[in-house]
Amino acid sequence: MTLQVHPGYDFQPEADRRAMLDAIGVATVDDLFSAIPSAIRLKRPLNLPGPLSEWALEREFRARADRNATTRTHLSFLGGGAYDHYIPSAVDAIATRGEFLTAYTPYQPEMSQGLLQVLHDFQLLMGRVLGLPAVNCSVYDGATAMAEMAWMACVIRSRRRIAVAATVLPDYRAVLATYLAGRGVDIIDVPADSATGMIDLTALNAALAPGDCAAIIVQSPNRFGVLEALGAICQTAHAHDALANVSVNPLLSGIARTPGAAGADIVCAEAQPLGIPLNAGGPYLGAVATRAEYRGFLPGRIVGEVSDLKGEPALALVHEEREQHVSRDRATSHICSNQALMALRVVLHLSLLGEQGFERVASLAATKAHAYLDRVCALPGVQRVHTGPFFNECLIRLPVPAAPVLSHLQSEGIFGGIDWQRFDPAVRDCLLVAVTEQHSAADLDRGAAALTRAIQAAR
Repeated sequence: MTLQVHPGYDFQPEADRRAMLDAIGVATVDDLFSAIPSAIRLKRPLNLPGPLSEWALEREFRARADRNATTRTHLSFLGGGAYDHYIPSAVDAIATRGEFLTAYTPYQPEMSQGLLQVLHDFQLLMGRVLGLPAVNCSVYDGATAMAEMAWMACVIRSRRRIAVAATVLPDYRAVLATYLAGRGVDIIDVPADSATGMIDLTALNAALAPGDCAAIIVQSPNRFGVLEALGAICQTAHAHDALANVSVNPLLSGIARTPGAAGADIVCAEAQPLGIPLNAGGPYLGAVATRAEYRGFLPGRIVGEVSDLKGEPALALVHEEREQHVSRDRATSHICSNQALMALRVVLHLSLLGEQGFERVASLAATKAHAYLDRVCALPGVQRVHTGPFFNECLIRLPVPAAPVLSHLQSEGIFGGIDWQRFDPAVRDCLLVAVTEQHSAADLDRGAAALTRAIQAAR
């Protein structure tokens, strides 16, 4: 069968190519790539198949997508900062409406009251979740939120030194270092207690003793899944005139006191557990909350209540400390966009859950995680690495290397956890295992039984 070209179009590839080159103003296609050094340019045509029709291309990509292993095809115990929680279908139904998908920065408040209401509700809801009254309407993700609150502390205290718990997730720590390097901020790493997996309070006291640190940054649950003693950490920070900065899994507030109630001055969170799906790393959502007196130091935007020209109540952007609106060297933040669509998802998710539902989800995640860890730690040679309390995630040590165990589990359709060697190359026998409310009793039984077989196969 020969290709039939539409009769209204005179198909002449060489002539069309020549016309386009003339319009651009270059002699050959190679001239388009002259700025690329010859040594790194490909000297042959790309190894690509011929063109496909729209329906054939869609069929091809669907077939390829069916080969992917995801949390919908596998039982998953993955965590490490992103978690597979249930999202009510109403969240997608509302968040995908065109009015929200096409909305950007509400520069004209008189035309953007709906979007402004959503962002204002996000601030109010996250303020309750994080336990502090002043909340921005989002930054990119939890890691950048941590970096932003670090810089906030430096500006508030007029210091260029930050103490950071060694128990912070490695990915967050890397982003923090990148953000602060160009601003001349020194980072002091405070070690963990090897037994509990929590920050070493004696080492923290010594690190803050000189009085030149703007803040201590901790994460709870931390990189090991262990909950930090936030009250003691905040007291230690304040005793040395340093701010207490806390990164938290927001779902933890469903069963524990908020970081703000524990004494934190600035709190940040990755809001992915609140209605945002796992999606190859993003888009996710970072929130930053602080005390009322530090409101002016928040990055990004704040939506506030105002009056319109008629004296009627309205909403508007009342704070926009970012580089597009002030001089670059005076900007609180260089993040230029918020995550309005993701903030909408959080508002919808929390509204659908309600207070009791929020508490129920957190309680189920914790209860099921402890039940699963009790089960797997009863297996010969399997034990928890640390003794500190945990929420829904825990680091366990295996009697065999983790890599073959995970490979065996995946052959049974299970993501068994995160190989800790990813974070610490010297450790070959540890898994970070996470459980959410979506795991049924049958899932926990299946996971424990499969782990038994995987360990036996790896011996």
